[in-house]
Amino acid sequence: MKLTYREDGTFNIVQLTDLHIGSIPHHEDDYKTFALIDKAFEKLDADLIVITGDLIWSEGVPNADKVFKELLQRINNHDIPVAITYGNHDSEDEFTRSSLREMESGLDHFVEKKNICIVDDRESYTIEIYDQSGETVKNVLYVIDSGADAPLLIGNYDWVHPEQVNWFREVSKQYKNVEAGQSDLIFMHIPLPEYWQASQNILSGECNETNDMISAPYINTGLFASAVLNGQIAGVFVGHDHDNNFVGEHFGIKLVYGQVSGYQCYGDLERGARLIQLTVEGMETKTIVESDF
Repeated sequence: MKLTYREDGTFNIVQLTDLHIGSIPHHEDDYKTFALIDKAFEKLDADLIVITGDLIWSEGVPNADKVFKELLQRINNHDIPVAITYGNHDSEDEFTRSSLREMESGLDHFVEKKNICIVDDRESYTIEIYDQSGETVKNVLYVIDSGADAPLLIGNYDWVHPEQVNWFREVSKQYKNVEAGQSDLIFMHIPLPEYWQASQNILSGECNETNDMISAPYINTGLFASAVLNGQIAGVFVGHDHDNNFVGEHFGIKLVYGQVSGYQCYGDLERGARLIQLTVEGMETKTIVESDF
C-alpha cells in the first residue's frame, strides 16, 4: 500500500499508544478502549495509524494470543494503513515478538515495511511516504522496537540495541536528501535517555509521571546522537509513560510522547491520541482527547 501526500500537500498520522487490552472475557475498560480505537479511525482523518507498543497485557493473561487476534480483527474493520511496534508488555510469559509479527499477517491494511532488520527478535523497519506525484520519497518513518526489560541489572527498561543504531545510520544514508531538511520521524515505545533533557525544555503538554519521571533506559547506545548527525529527523514519538504527553525539544529535534489510549492501565491523563501532520513546510503535532474526537 503506497502512502502518498494529499492533493493539498499534507499527510496525516495518528499515533495510538499503550492500549493495554486485557483478558477474555474483556474488562469494561477494554470496551472503552475499543470504542476509542474505532473513533480514532473514523473521525481523525488519518492517512496512517501508528501504534507504539503495549497493545495488550500478556503476563498472566490466559489466551493472550486470542486477545491480540481480536484486536487485529477490530482494526480490520477500518480501511486505513496501520504500522505497529511493540512495548514491554506485549511479549511476556510464553509470547515472543516473532509470534506477534506472525499474527500481524492477519491485518488487511498493514503498511509495507522496507529495510527490515531483526535483532534479538526485535524488528526495525522503514515506511516511505511519497509526494503527491507518487514518484519521490518525501518522508521516511523509522519504526524501531525498543525492547522490554533491561537485560542487565542496570535500570528497569531495555535500551536500543547497538545493531539497531548501526542499522539506522546505514539505512538513513540511502534516504539522504540535503534539500529535505528535518522531515523524517522515529517511532518506538520506550523513551530515549535524552527525554530527560527534553523534559527541561517542554514546548507543550505535561510531564506528570510519578515513577521515574522519564522511564528511559540507563544505558545510552547513541540513537539520538545518530539522529542529530543525520540532520533529517524532525521528531521522535514514544509511549510507555502514561502520565506524560509533552512535546520537548533537544538539539533541534522534537522528543514527543503520545497520548495514552488505553483505559485498562494506570494514568490520570485523559485517554486519546496524538495527531501528526506532515506538510511541505515540516511537521506539526498535537494531542487530542477522546471527548474531542
